[in-house]
Amino acid sequence: MKRAATLWAAAVIAGAIANPVWAGETVCVGDCNSDGSVAINELITGVNIALGSSPLSACPSIDADDDGEVGINELITAVNNALNGCVPTPPVGTPRSFAVDPGTLLADPTDTGTGLFTTGLSGANAANSFSSGPLKLLLGTPDASGIAPLTLSEDVYIDISVVDGSRLCFAMKADLSEGSVDCNGGTAYDTLSFQPAGDVGFPFTVTTGLGDPAGPGNGNLLVQVDYVILATGITTPCQDIVYPNPRQLFPFTTTLATSQKGDGASPLTITIPGEPFDCANFGTPGSGGRLAAGSPATQAPVGDVSNVFRLAEAPPP
Repeated sequence: MKRAATLWAAAVIAGAIANPVWAGETVCVGDCNSDGSVAINELITGVNIALGSSPLSACPSIDADDDGEVGINELITAVNNALNGCVPTPPVGTPRSFAVDPGTLLADPTDTGTGLFTTGLSGANAANSFSSGPLKLLLGTPDASGIAPLTLSEDVYIDISVVDGSRLCFAMKADLSEGSVDCNGGTAYDTLSFQPAGDVGFPFTVTTGLGDPAGPGNGNLLVQVDYVILATGITTPCQDIVYPNPRQLFPFTTTLATSQKGDGASPLTITIPGEPFDCANFGTPGSGGRLAAGSPATQAPVGDVSNVFRLAEAPPP
């Protein structure tokens, strides 16, 4: 059977060279181990699945149309991926490369777009600078109600230099991002990030969909974030850091982001507004939009604080 599979694979290769077919897949067809390429042993695995001598679970990506079977067209697609490399089709939607403005240290939210606004500084920005990212945003096609999906199309690393000399590294995971923009308006997008007094580190709880119905172009972007605080003098790039903290959901919004540390009579609370996008010009740099997310914490030596991170776009060059 192995020899027969090898011979069939050779025949498929010959057919593919004569009649190349591109699947235009998001997942690379035939890439059994998800390493971004298709090897000859993976082609043979695909052939064995087509012959019925191996289960589909041995290489789920060979089934491009998810019909539970492997056809000759799917084998040809896998061969083309082996010969020419995996070339996934870009996702459908309007892309935006959102370069983050570095922000202004100690400025309040009316005097700087980007910032780490904290109750520890009476609501001022505690960051010397934010790295540009950029955020690779993707706005999908609006539905009949005018609501379009909003996601990250690539992982993003944000390097934040803090006034005390430490650094914060954010690794924002594209495949775990989801959100929406209501291009017509009418959806509530305010958020609350809450943590009991004295709790150290993550997690904090997140509530979305709060507040009044917002105007056109408002939305949210819910992102799972790997996060670490680096001591003064550590210069390792954020993309090379090992992130020890548990992953945390950050509820970025264009409306009101509230961070609350503790409850009872006098919780530490800070609320920072975002800014809506312009759906008609979403892909144009500088067309608007700010994303804010609450993050309550207990940080030495300050103690309990409520923070809001806001990402504003740098002016186009």
